Amino acid sequence: MKILITGGLGNLGSWITDHLTGVGHQVSTFSLSNRDLNIKSGFDKQFGDITNESDVKRIVDQHEWDAVIHLASINEGDIAGYSKESLLVNTWGTRNILQRIADKKNDKCHFIYFSTFHIYGVANGLVTEDETPINPRSDYGATHLFAEYYVRQLHSASQIPYTIFRLTNSYGCPKEKNNSKWYLILNDLARSAFEKKKIQLKSNGLPMRDLIWMDDVCKVVGSCLEKGPANDIFNLGSSKSKTMMDVANVIKQAYYDFFSEQITIEVNKDDKTNYSNDLLVSIEKLKKWVDFIPSEKMYDEAIHIFKLLNS
Repeated sequence: MKILITGGLGNLGSWITDHLTGVGHQVSTFSLSNRDLNIKSGFDKQFGDITNESDVKRIVDQHEWDAVIHLASINEGDIAGYSKESLLVNTWGTRNILQRIADKKNDKCHFIYFSTFHIYGVANGLVTEDETPINPRSDYGATHLFAEYYVRQLHSASQIPYTIFRLTNSYGCPKEKNNSKWYLILNDLARSAFEKKKIQLKSNGLPMRDLIWMDDVCKVVGSCLEKGPANDIFNLGSSKSKTMMDVANVIKQAYYDFFSEQITIEVNKDDKTNYSNDLLVSIEKLKKWVDFIPSEKMYDEAIHIFKLLNS
């Protein structure tokens, strides 16, 4: 297949690019800036701004794409002007590329959109696609929800086939040391262990997260491409939640096994929050659509991160 991956040089995008080129797809990435990734198979790099109509037209018009995997977004909510930038990139950027596909009348192009679990705005209880109320509590969640509406709008108006994944928290060793996503949970805590010889949690260790291995995400994308458009929305996670203390203990063990040295875990003693311990992101709808059994690779990826930082 000829596949365009927006954000294909990013943290998750680089994993998907690596996976799809490795199984023989003809992949082009579309990114704002270049990155030198540790990917063995060849692929085509294209550069431009997802919010710029001329850039998007130039990229989309290059081929009759079989699929566009849309990952390009801005996630760093603490930067100045984020509210406006997230609306431009996450929402308008999605609308921009959808409109160009529609203008080309390529109704065979499977549009795979990566939305986010944050559109629900919850941190506890059972989360399902059809019964959990939508209540985003951040610009990140709200702009991705708005983009979901655009995907469904262009499907209705121009018959663009689609599949939407509401991703939880993905983890995996970055494909380059200068990756911009060191703030992600596993990356952040592993780097803290490496640099400070201790793990410092910002909470009391009890907040829960659903964490999915990036290679599992890649496999689901591969299955999605083979099966074809669902014209539907799926949660994409592991369906198993861990506390931050659970994650820290995995990293602590990996650090000891790699460096033969014990480190400590420090919690925020000022955090008296009584966090819920019943978060369950359902992936039953996804499992009925494609064969998918989540893996547990957090320890292995922590080791890979230590190898990367130690190189």
